[in-house]
Amino acid sequence: MPKKSISKGSVSISAPVRGADAFKDFEKPAHIHSQAATLLLIGSHLRGDIPAMQARFALTDVTPAAVTPLPSEDLGALGFPTMRVSGDRFRTTELQKVSGLRLMAAVRPRKEEVRSAPSNLASAAQNFYKDANSETAAALLETSLRHPHQLVRVAAASSYIEVAADPQPAIRILEDGLKSKNLLTRDVAAYALAHADPKNSKLAPLLRPKKLRSRRKRSRTSTIIHGTWASGSPWWQPGGDFWTYLHDNVDPSLYGAADRFGWTGGYSDAARAEAGTGLHDWVQAHNLDGLDLFTHSHGGSVAMLANQAGTRVGRMVLLSCPVHWPKYTPQFDLVQKVVSIRVHLDLVILADRGGQKFSDPRIHENVLPIWFDHFATHNKANWDRYNIKAML
Repeated sequence: MPKKSISKGSVSISAPVRGADAFKDFEKPAHIHSQAATLLLIGSHLRGDIPAMQARFALTDVTPAAVTPLPSEDLGALGFPTMRVSGDRFRTTELQKVSGLRLMAAVRPRKEEVRSAPSNLASAAQNFYKDANSETAAALLETSLRHPHQLVRVAAASSYIEVAADPQPAIRILEDGLKSKNLLTRDVAAYALAHADPKNSKLAPLLRPKKLRSRRKRSRTSTIIHGTWASGSPWWQPGGDFWTYLHDNVDPSLYGAADRFGWTGGYSDAARAEAGTGLHDWVQAHNLDGLDLFTHSHGGSVAMLANQAGTRVGRMVLLSCPVHWPKYTPQFDLVQKVVSIRVHLDLVILADRGGQKFSDPRIHENVLPIWFDHFATHNKANWDRYNIKAML
């Protein structure tokens, strides 16, 4: 029986809710996820993620004008406004006063905060969309720390760190988010916390490996490379739901022996570099040069580093891979085909501060008609629904 991941409550969003209308409902998934995306985008704009990514692209032979780290059509569909950013930081008391709040945000909202959330959030959102600047953005973030839905609180906390003189309320909310059984909430919290406090001890449990037993024989054509925080997840291992789907429907010789490749899933360039070297050595030791690599998230970064180290690859399949160009790029003369499959405005990639789409024409980009969900690309139902096999 294929084993399922711990992700619970996953829903497929086919379209975002535009502008301030997103903050008029606190139960419908499309509204909740649109709110989370808006709050994460506020942090991206406050940090200057877009010009920073464009500057890095400009160092390569890819035309800078063609760079779309945050696709304009996605921002337009969400109705995200043009922001004026001042770089100001606000004291908590100032933000509470502007937002009409009396108490510092707790890890979980108080009963009276839950009751007043609809009117407070709708008002703060209207002010932000009327005049999008650092102060109205900070007020919306402050108010959203008290949101009844944990995903939105975590998204707000991720960006709150950029405007608050005291980040501790946000840090505590992110730490609490690590306990979520919903993978999207957990990973947004983990990526944001790893940026803000990379040595935070509460991140350590996410790196504990949990290797499923396998008695399968060695095979020769393909393997799966998991992403950050996923070393203990079953979905990519033999008997897991996605491994089983690929084996039964895409490649029956998918590697499944006990000595399969795995890495720590650590959230750092060093962890990915070590994994890239480890993958290269594993491929050479198993005489598997030219194998296909099915990768998810920063597992794609690991695959690209191994490719740069000299590993020959057949198909490199990048599922929900953050774009950090030119740091992580394929070695195109050592790979037959690179395919990227992703969703619109991936929330985890927003928390990662990576780009949402590759611009190099040598990478075949495929954007599914799904919004926000980082894990939708290794959902077997979506592979059938959108015939992803044909994209390879």
